[in-house]
Formats: sequence, structure tokens, C-alpha cells
Amino acid sequence: MFHNFNSHKKTSPSPPAPARLNKSCSECTRRKVKCDGGHPCSSCTYYKVSHLCSYRQRNKRNAVSRSTLDEVSERLKSRTEIIERLFPETPVDELIGKNRDELLGILRINSVPKATAGELGGRPIEEPEAADDSAQISENGEATADRQWDESRHQPPMLQAGDDINAINLATDHHRRSYLGVTSISAILRAVFRLCPSAKQRVAEQAKRWSETPIQTQPGPFLSGDLSTHLLKEQRCIDFYFEHVHPIVPMLDEEDFRASHSLGQRRDPGWLGLLNMVITIGSIASGSDTLHEQYYEQARIFLDLDSFGAGNLESLQALCLLGGLYLHYRNAPNMAYAVLGAAHRVAIALGLHRESRRRNTNAIETQGDATPTKVNRLETRRRTWWSLFCLDTWASMTLGRPTCGRWEATTMDTLLPSLLNEGDHMAMSLCASAQFCLTCNRIQNRFAQFNRLTISEAVAFDQELQAWWASLPLVLRSPANSPSRLIIAREFMRNRYLNIRLILMRSLILYLAHSRIQKAQLGTEELNIIDTCRIVASEAIDSIALYWTPNRIHVWNSAWYLFQACMVPLLSIVIESSRSEPNTESLTSARASLIKALETFSEMKPWMRASDRGPDIVAAIYEAITGEAEGAGRTPSQDGDSNFFGWYDEQLTFGTELDWGSFLVDEDFQGALFTTQ
Repeated sequence: MFHNFNSHKKTSPSPPAPARLNKSCSECTRRKVKCDGGHPCSSCTYYKVSHLCSYRQRNKRNAVSRSTLDEVSERLKSRTEIIERLFPETPVDELIGKNRDELLGILRINSVPKATAGELGGRPIEEPEAADDSAQISENGEATADRQWDESRHQPPMLQAGDDINAINLATDHHRRSYLGVTSISAILRAVFRLCPSAKQRVAEQAKRWSETPIQTQPGPFLSGDLSTHLLKEQRCIDFYFEHVHPIVPMLDEEDFRASHSLGQRRDPGWLGLLNMVITIGSIASGSDTLHEQYYEQARIFLDLDSFGAGNLESLQALCLLGGLYLHYRNAPNMAYAVLGAAHRVAIALGLHRESRRRNTNAIETQGDATPTKVNRLETRRRTWWSLFCLDTWASMTLGRPTCGRWEATTMDTLLPSLLNEGDHMAMSLCASAQFCLTCNRIQNRFAQFNRLTISEAVAFDQELQAWWASLPLVLRSPANSPSRLIIAREFMRNRYLNIRLILMRSLILYLAHSRIQKAQLGTEELNIIDTCRIVASEAIDSIALYWTPNRIHVWNSAWYLFQACMVPLLSIVIESSRSEPNTESLTSARASLIKALETFSEMKPWMRASDRGPDIVAAIYEAITGEAEGAGRTPSQDGDSNFFGWYDEQLTFGTELDWGSFLVDEDFQGALFTTQ
């Protein structure tokens, strides 16, 4: 009777409309015939392909309006213009895939102001975040002269230092001479001197006293005594060379070399130059103070400019010993750097960078029983190439200079040395060194680039180095498993391994200091880097104190790396002492490491050169920063000139580092790093 308004039942939402299907099945579409829309259609039934009869869904076409297209295009154009303004000299395509740190590094490079030739003559280019020493400003703000050095043999007889290795330069604000990068040790010394001016004053006072008492030497006549005595002296030096130096760079065929020397018939310049260089370095290993000078003068006769006009393997090996070892002993690192560069060109001209394509060429010669007996000429070429590569890499660890194509995998394919037998420790040592140097070569190349090394890159390199060390056979790592002839080569390897890890970590610490980052702003990665640096430095000091041997060659190497390792605890003491609440445990550990290092220097003194000044520098800085003049004790050496020592690496180069003076003269630096807010 009455209309019921509730009688209308609510219906559920209608299901979405099914997707529209094509009117023709896929087979009829392919055959281009009419389809009746059946399932299966009559056409597919006729052709007996009913199982292929299917209907595709129609794709919805989303047409873009003209206004939407114009809006997206305008947004893309504006963003592209912003990127091009930020990176005016870098194509946008090259920025794809780069992380934040890499992009910031490119920004730093592009932010350097450009100047005309006239402007360059009137003012220096300012680089607020420079990572090299290219700016011509000394620490005291004075303009420097053009770069130059004098490492010639006309220096006074007892290896007088040039500016690159002069212990007085940094402490007395002398100007830089040769170019070095951030990996140089003088960067960390500058930081110590800036944070603790009394340390700089103390070193300057000591250096002045050392320079006032130069060492006088009176080398004896070259051919003293009869011929038989002279031949015995040569034989002794050769024995010391093959016992202590050859395992480090085993590029010579010892059997052939000894046979040629005993016959005494060869008079070609290449052989005579090599013979005299072997005796020169062997005389150092024998403990003689002056004999090397006499044989070096003989070697110079055969290693002049004319020697580059007659390329051969013997003259190349002589250049390797000259530039890779002896010139560093003479405190002539820049001359050594140039000689090794020339040797590298000679090696490439001789084809040592390419593996021989001759067929049926064995790496070793065998007897009838197929037992290896000696290294043949092809294997000697390989070992010479890799020895040169290692010498150049070791010498450049603390230079921060470009690698200059030392190894290019796309153009060089020389195989690693082959082992004559399971006990061929010489080849085993060289293979391990070559693999290590391949990693170091990439590290050096990365440090030489404009943009800074990032923490992630440093961690990756460090992990790669640790993996290399763990992969070494026990004979190259464990003192209990090493033969006596391999002791020095093994310890050299350990020292270099710990030193390159230190270089990675301490460079990052200096970058943090340069950026004026407060301790409270440091992240977990930065704090781990600092802790790792301290741990590696302590391990290096402990290792050298435990395994050094009373031998002039071994002490030469160990003392240099011990000096580098001491810089980290010295900087730690300076930093912790400047904090309102210093870390007592860190201070105690750093002081214990330095005391152990100074005691080791004192024990090494009888086998060190009188001109070695690293121990005195460490003692002087330690006394200044701790106020413990009596506790530090007497410096390990008390007389001599101002030279520093080195082995393969660049010598201590006061004043030759990057323009760290640009931030060291900043008063804010002292409170910039690791200080409490």
C-alpha cells in the first residue's frame, strides 16, 4: 500500500570491465586471414593449430598532451643548465656513475680561478684545498725561487745533503725545491711543528749544531796493495752483494756473473759498469764506510751519457742498481728518480715490456733429467724488468708524483718470473714484490690525481694490501720458516707493506686536518681510520724492533721506515695533549712506542751512517712535546752533518712538501682536528 523506500537493495560495485581483446587471434593476424572470433576460431581449426589460437589484450594508449611534454622538456633543460654551470669543463655523460666524493673533487678542480697571463705574473693562483705543493709560497709567506736542487758529486765527500733532504729546511723555513705530493713525510712533520712550535724550535737548534760539525773523511787510495789483494776485496764485495742484496732484486744470473768475473776477459762497457756497481753496493753490505766511493768513481766511467747510445741488458742492470739503490744511499733522490726514468725508457727500447712471442722457448734450461739448472736469457729479461718496476715503485712511495706509465696493462704483458724449482726463493720473493708493487702503483697514481683520495678508496686499498700479505707463503712471512739468505728481503717486504698502509691512513688524517673538522663531527669511518693508523704504526715499530739484524743494508732500510712510523705516535701525543680531556691510554701507548723506537735506534747506531739524522729528529721532537728531556735520553747520534737517510724511498724532505703552509699558518688549525668543542 505504501511505497517502501528501502525495498531498493544495494548492489555490490560492478566488477571492472574486462580488458578488451583483439578481434582476431594471433594466428589469424599472422596469416592475415579473417577470424570469426571463436575459441578456437574456425581458421585455426582448419589449419589444425587450435592450441595456438589465443587473443592478445589491447594495450592502452596514453597520449601525452602538448602541455605536459613542454613542462617536462623545460624542467629537463633547466636541470641540464645547472649541471653545466657546476661542471663547465666536464661533459654530462662523464658524470654518470660517479659518487658524491668524486663529484665534489671535480667541483674543487673547476673552482680554481682562471687567470690571464698578465694576472699570473702579478699574483699566485690560490687553491684553498690544494693537494700538492705547486703553489710558490713558503711557510713563512715569502715567494720561493724556481725549483732546483744540487745532488751532484761535487758536494763535499761525506754525502752532503741537498735541499730535498736537508734536515734544517722545514724547521728554519727554507724554501721548497723539488715537487712532492701529500704522501711525503714532511706533511706530517709540518702538522707536528704547527701544533707544537717548541718542537720546531728544538729541531732547528739541533740542526744548527749538527751542521756546524761536518764529518770529515779521508778515503784511501783505490788500488792499495798488490793485485791479489785487490781481487780478494772485489770477491768479498761480490759475495756480500749476492748474500744480502740479490734476494731483494734478483735480476742477475749469479752463476753467469761469477763465471764472467772469474775469467776476467770481458772489457765491454756494459759489463764493466755492472761489475763496478755490484762491487759498490756489495762494499756497503760488507760494512765499509768509504770503499763504495772508490768503486762508484770507476762505475761512472762506464755509466756516462754514451752508455745510453749502446743499449744492452748489462748496462740497464747497472742503471737499475745506480738509480734504485746507490744514489739513495748518497742522498741524491732526485738524481735517482731521473736515472730510473731513463732506465725505464732503455728497458722499453730493449723490448722488456713485452713477452717474447718465440715458440718452444722454455723459461729455464734443463739437463737430460729435466731438472732445472740455471736461468736462461729470457728469464733474466723478465727478472730485470720486474726488478726495475719494483725499484721505481719503492722509490716513489713517498713522492706523490705521477707514475709516468710505469705499468700499462694494455701495452705491457711481461710475465712474472718463473720458479726454477720449489726452493727458488729468489723468484718467489720477486714475484711477491711485483704483485705488491702493482697495487702500490695504482695507489701512487691515485694520490697523484687532482681530487683527493676518499675514505672508501683507502679502505679498499688497505683490504687489498692485507689480502696480499695473507696470501704470501710462510717462507716470506714467518721468521721461523725463512732461510738465512731471505731474511733481509723478507723484512724489507714487511716494512714496505706496513709503510704503504701508514701512508694511506696518515694522508687521510692530514686531509681531515686540512678540512678543519672537529672531533665531534667525525663519523665512524674517520675514527676507524685514525685508530687503524695508530695500530699499524705500533705494529711497524714493534716489528722493526724485533726483527732488525746487525747489518748495514738491513739497518739502512729499517731505520728509515722506523723513522716514518714514529711520526704517527708523535702526532698522537701532540693532538691528545691539546685536548681538554686527553685520552690517557692513547698517550701511554704512543710514549711506549716512541721509547721503544729510540732504544732501537740506539742499538742500530753501530751499523748506521754517521750522517743519519732521523733518530735525532725523533728524540728532539719527543723531548719538546713531552717536556721529558732527561727521559728521552741521549740522542742516538751526536755528531755529523744534517743529512737524512733513506732506502728506495724519497729522503726526508723538509720544506719540499705540498703547500701545507697554506693551512699551517692558519691559527685555527691548532684547534681544528680532534679538539673538544
